[in-house]
Amino acid sequence: MIEIDHANIFKTWDLGARQGCFPMLDNGYYYHADQKLTIFRDDTRWAILIELLQFNNHLADLEGIFTVAWFFKDGLITPKSNVLRPDFFEFAANADTEAFLQDETAYFSYLNPDAVSIKVKGIILPIPQNLSHYAAKGIEPAVQGKIMPWEFLRGLVPEHSHQFWLGPNEIADQIPTDLPVLLTLHDWHHPDIANREKPSASETFLQLLKVIETGDVTHYSPTKPANTHWKNWPGGGSL
Repeated sequence: MIEIDHANIFKTWDLGARQGCFPMLDNGYYYHADQKLTIFRDDTRWAILIELLQFNNHLADLEGIFTVAWFFKDGLITPKSNVLRPDFFEFAANADTEAFLQDETAYFSYLNPDAVSIKVKGIILPIPQNLSHYAAKGIEPAVQGKIMPWEFLRGLVPEHSHQFWLGPNEIADQIPTDLPVLLTLHDWHHPDIANREKPSASETFLQLLKVIETGDVTHYSPTKPANTHWKNWPGGGSL
C-alpha cells in the first residue's frame, strides 16, 4: 500500500483544470487525434503519464503535430507545483518531399498529393492519399477534395499512434527508467475541463488513484463509457 494524499492531489488537479492546466481534449488551440494514459508503480513510487496526440491550429504543416505529455507523480505536494505544465514533443518530419502545401489565397495548408511518406522518430510512415481512407474513419474534409493537417493526423490513428508515444529516452527526465508499468489505457472517460468538470469528481481519476494506492488494477472498473475519441470533442482547434 502506498500512502497517497488524495485531497491534496485533487486540489492541485482541480486548480489546474480551472486554469487550463490539466489535460484537455477540446483545447481550442489543438485538434485532438489520440491519447494514452500510463500508470507506473512499485512498492514506494508512482507516476501517471498522459499523452495527447494533437495538432496546433496556429501552425501549417508537420510542425503542428505534437505529443503533449503530462507527468503526475509522487512528490506532487502543492497546487503551485510545476507538475501541471506539460512537455511538448515533435516527432514528425518530412521524408521524400514536403508533406503539405500552402494555399496562398485561402491561407491554409493541405496534404501534398505528391507526398508519399513522412518520418516519425526516423521511421518511414506511408501517407494515405485516398479520400476514402479518411471517410472510413469518419473524417469529413473541411475543404472539399483536400486533406488538412489535422485530418491527416487523425487518418494515422490508431494504426500508427504508437510511433508518436514517448519512449524510455523521452520520459527519463521525469520518470525513473526502473519504475515498472502497472496499467495502460488507450480510452477512458475524461472530464470535460472546458465545461468546468473537475478531476476530483471524475470516476476515472478516483479509481486510478485507488489503483496506485493499492497496486490492484481491478480497482479500475469504469461504469461510464469511454469518451476520449476525437469526435467527442468538436471544440478542439476551434479558436
